[in-house]
Amino acid sequence: MAMQENFESDRKMKKISDLFKPPVFEDEQKTHQAYLLNVILWGMIAIPIPYAAFALFSMPSLLERALPQTASVEAINLFLLFLLKRGHVHIASALQVAFIWLFFTVSAWTGVGVQGESYLLGHPLVIVIAGVLLGGRAALGVTLLSLAAGFGMVRAEFSGLIETNVERPAIVSWVVSLVIFPMGAVLQWLAAQTVGQALERARRSKERYKLISSVISDYAFESVIGESGMGETIWLGGAVEKMTGYTPEEYLAAGGWYGHIHPDDLEKDAADMEKLLNNQDVVASEIRTFTKNGEIRWERVFAHPIWDEKENRLVGIVGAVQDVTEQKEAEKKVQETLLQQSAILNNIPDMAWLKDLDSRYIAVNEQFLRVCGRNMEDVIGKTDIEIWEKSFAEFYRKDDLDVIQSGKRKTVEEKQRDSAGRVYWIETTKTPIRDEHGKVVGTTGIARDIGERKAAELERELFIAELGAKNAELESFTYTVSHDLKSPLVTINGFLGYIERDAKAGNIENFTRDLSRIAQAVKKMQDLLDDLLELSRIGRIRNESVETKFGTLVRDTLALLDGAITARGVRVEFNDQGYNVVGDRVRLLEVLQNLIENAVKFMGNQSDPHIQIGSFAGADGAPVFFVKDNGIGIEPQFHERIFGLFNKLDANSEGTGIGLPLVKRIVEVHGGRIWLESRPGAGTTFYFTLPIV
Repeated sequence: MAMQENFESDRKMKKISDLFKPPVFEDEQKTHQAYLLNVILWGMIAIPIPYAAFALFSMPSLLERALPQTASVEAINLFLLFLLKRGHVHIASALQVAFIWLFFTVSAWTGVGVQGESYLLGHPLVIVIAGVLLGGRAALGVTLLSLAAGFGMVRAEFSGLIETNVERPAIVSWVVSLVIFPMGAVLQWLAAQTVGQALERARRSKERYKLISSVISDYAFESVIGESGMGETIWLGGAVEKMTGYTPEEYLAAGGWYGHIHPDDLEKDAADMEKLLNNQDVVASEIRTFTKNGEIRWERVFAHPIWDEKENRLVGIVGAVQDVTEQKEAEKKVQETLLQQSAILNNIPDMAWLKDLDSRYIAVNEQFLRVCGRNMEDVIGKTDIEIWEKSFAEFYRKDDLDVIQSGKRKTVEEKQRDSAGRVYWIETTKTPIRDEHGKVVGTTGIARDIGERKAAELERELFIAELGAKNAELESFTYTVSHDLKSPLVTINGFLGYIERDAKAGNIENFTRDLSRIAQAVKKMQDLLDDLLELSRIGRIRNESVETKFGTLVRDTLALLDGAITARGVRVEFNDQGYNVVGDRVRLLEVLQNLIENAVKFMGNQSDPHIQIGSFAGADGAPVFFVKDNGIGIEPQFHERIFGLFNKLDANSEGTGIGLPLVKRIVEVHGGRIWLESRPGAGTTFYFTLPIV
């Protein structure tokens, strides 16, 4: 409770204290004027109090005049204090001067005129207040008004409008002076304080400037410009001696700025001066100058024009000069380094680059620019995500991070898309860049187009895979051929024994039958050899590829098989989509002939044998051709086996079992593939693809 009471007490005291304090503004001059007006107002508020007290206790006869005057004065001063607190400083000051002037003028007119205290003491006081609050012009104006008012009162006295015979004790004039004289002293004190504060600010500012000038590496200057446009430096400050080798006095005596400019930069300096003559700032102009010992230094100049609006011309220049020699030398070394890097990078036929730790490009070669389709300005300072396609850029960034974090060289094979949209393989080697302390500060990389190498590797892999497949096929072929050719030989060998026996026995009938069996075995062997020879020729001996209508191939095949189709009573339906295929016409006829012939052969007991031939668009949009029948069908476990050599599902059926392997080989040699769908009793559909136009 006690703490709360203390807090409330402090808050009330602060409110009272704030009431007597002048307001503070961002404008220093306005704040100073508010401070003076605040003192005057509180003084004017205090003045009527002793005056009213004197009238009350010493001269009751003055109360009729003193009380209205005191009340009106206090009301006006409080109103002016309100304006001051609201920030209307200038208006309150002007009203204060006007009010005091009117007060003393009215008092003089209603009193004894110019012979009274209101005029002789009051008006000088108003003049002082006007000068303090509103400046010299206001003081002059109030003086003229006061003289005019005094002249009017003199005229009025001559005219008898003002009575000068006043019976009043001298104590009255003394009391008035007792009030006014201290007020004048206060005003004089305020003026002295103002001047003293200004001098103190100037002294501190000068000390700060000297301190700053002793530690900065630049110097400042001020010049005056004559009507002819010629300039003269009137002040120098800062690191003049450090930068030029001269003291300020020596520098000006030796010709100043114009006396030390490098001859090759005179034209540039003249252009800067032309800007100033046109009331334009000169920002960061770099000029070479000579020092006292003849050394050439680079100076960066910042200059601001001082413009006379009345004369509409340049009358002065203020500015600063900064020594940037070390910076220019560093820039020169960097430029030389970049030129060396550029020469080295451009001598590399592959893409080459340098990056910082943020994976921003520092330097690239011409091959890099050709691949990405950009100029140097569009690449330097950019990251991969700003140059390459996002999917590629993310891989590049990951590799950069691996190199930076591990500090080890990394070689990767990755894909890249160039400005023409071509995607190809590159081999990229990235190496960390280290500073003199061994710290990684960036990466360097070289990327080589390995598209041809990758194509050769792919071709080799395909060749190896194909060779492996052929070896496996050859092994299977050798086993199958040896097995299937052995069967006729066993038959021949067995029946030769029968022939010998029948010959000795003279059994001509059996002898003839045995010879027939041997002839059948020989024919079977011949058929096998012919089919094997035909199979071996596919892909090795090819006729010229030609463009042929698929419909023509179908109709020619149906013409060749017309006898078998008619004999079996098969109904053939062909839906021609008008595709043109490209390939060996003779081999393509063999494909259709084998498929249609098998469809006719394996119709079984179908009462309404039916074959459909046609095509449709596959998932990739390419056509898929088909031959469909409603014959006996094939068990699922034999769907792949039927494409093997001599794999006949019905050992008693005609043929050697090479037909479907032959079809598969022809289709694959043409770049297509073949497969089937079938169920027992539901027919079979062979699908195959071929290159089209």
